[in-house]
Amino acid sequence: MKNKIISLVVAVTFVSATFFMPKNVHAQVFKGIDIYEYDNIQNWNTVKNSGVSVVIQKASQGLYHNDSLLNYRYPKITSAGLKIGYYHFADNTGNPIGEAQHFLSKVQGLHSDTILWLDIENQPNWTKQQAIDYTNQFISYVQSQGYKIGVYTGLSFYYEYLQGNISNNVPIWLASYGRQPQQYPNIVSWQYSESGNLPGVVGNVDTDYFNDSIFTGQATQQTNNSTSTATTQNNIDTSISSLQSELNRQGYGNLKVDNIAGRRTLSACPTVHKGSRGNITKWIQQRLGVTADGINGYQTQVAIKNFQRAHGLYADGIVGKNTWRALLGL
Repeated sequence: MKNKIISLVVAVTFVSATFFMPKNVHAQVFKGIDIYEYDNIQNWNTVKNSGVSVVIQKASQGLYHNDSLLNYRYPKITSAGLKIGYYHFADNTGNPIGEAQHFLSKVQGLHSDTILWLDIENQPNWTKQQAIDYTNQFISYVQSQGYKIGVYTGLSFYYEYLQGNISNNVPIWLASYGRQPQQYPNIVSWQYSESGNLPGVVGNVDTDYFNDSIFTGQATQQTNNSTSTATTQNNIDTSISSLQSELNRQGYGNLKVDNIAGRRTLSACPTVHKGSRGNITKWIQQRLGVTADGINGYQTQVAIKNFQRAHGLYADGIVGKNTWRALLGL
């Protein structure tokens, strides 16, 4: 992806897209492009006929910038029969919730075939903790508003900053030019070039191979013997059965571990206050898409309150029966 203010620093692409086209893979792959207002698309039908099936259009950036071509392109893309999605380019404003609200205000009312996307890049502009906190808070807020979302970033940014430190339930889309990501295509989608040449496009355009998680919003979970400590810490099972097992272990109930969120499971859930620690707090954190460190601190409180507001609950940051009911989908 590109933006007017800051460009992604990338390696030169030495190998053609044809060379990289995956063969005999398990995940279904969809060819796509991602665009912003400075890309020159002249004929959408020609783009589709070239094999492209998905277009991810920039919607917003930071707190105030809107892509000037979003609403102009929207009917053209959909009329051509292309699947459409939208992304927000992150600025390090210190206000991820405000940026998420800005993004949602731009895409609200527009049809989307894919999940929404957060584009966070330009590694020198972020400290590791800033990137982690921003990403988790942005994701949590968007999810609290009823949307599914994934994260786009560069290969090194993801592995050095984000992997294991953000929700492992969101799809990942990685930019890597000249090098196929190790987890592609079953785990991640891949932006393989920023200088693609396609019929119907004047100049270069970002080109991508997407797996079907962009439609479902369900990230494929990875098993890796070299998983880092941070990844292990965040790899919390958010199924109802895992919660039931933990409630039994801590003596809150004698529940049947059946993965069914019913009255007995709800009754066994304890009230979780600010400062609470442990695996139940981790389960809540992962359910909300924030860093699962088992400590109900500031970031978790923000996520809980946003979740409560989104579900018409009193936003006090306390996970009581009504909040548990919403978390369990009752």
